[in-house]
Amino acid sequence: MCILVHAVKRQPLDLTLERKISNALMEVGPSITLASLSEVFMFAVGSFIPMPACRVFSMFAALAVLLDFLLQVTAFVSLIIFDFLRVEGRRVDCFPCIKASSTYAESEKGISGRKPGLLARYMKEVHAPILSFWGVKIIVVSAFVSFSLASIALSTRIEPGLEQKIVLPQDSYLQGYFNNVSEYLRIGPPLYFVAKNYNYSLPGPKLEETYWLFFILASSPTNMMNLAYKIFNTTNDES
Repeated sequence: MCILVHAVKRQPLDLTLERKISNALMEVGPSITLASLSEVFMFAVGSFIPMPACRVFSMFAALAVLLDFLLQVTAFVSLIIFDFLRVEGRRVDCFPCIKASSTYAESEKGISGRKPGLLARYMKEVHAPILSFWGVKIIVVSAFVSFSLASIALSTRIEPGLEQKIVLPQDSYLQGYFNNVSEYLRIGPPLYFVAKNYNYSLPGPKLEETYWLFFILASSPTNMMNLAYKIFNTTNDES
């Protein structure tokens, strides 16, 4: 939106308002269209992610960017015309029902005839001339290629998944729970054994003996090979 407004204000003063809008759309319209469609397509690709939260977010984001683009090239252009008509009518921006003095109106109307701002002068007089040197071009391209290759090489070290602590707010009461789980219970994925025809009416000490058998066998990697066999024998003996 700011790019479109700035393009309209850069037009010559002797042109009609409709011609200014037309020239501004011809100047910055293609770049706005390409940028918006690129964002829409990128978010649309995210809708194929199997994670429901990311899929819904990507779908809504793609729709929001598309609607924003359509409003920029339709409704916002109409608002720009109304704003320029307000300036020509010497009306205050926040209170269009009040007419301003001629000095204020002339200052707004002649904004395109002002000298370029500090940022525009920097880009024109400093930044662009420096980038025009061949040595600077080679350095910039080499730096970006190096960063790209380094990112590709280090991408294999990225751990899949999302930490649950990041999703929650910092002051959430579940932060302490996840910190304790991460510190004391980082033992890998959970392991379950389903025993068929197991007699759950066993006395308490006998059932506790079965639980202790599991923990003793799981504490040693060598005993893990016989864990399933031991549990199978225990459940068969007690049933």
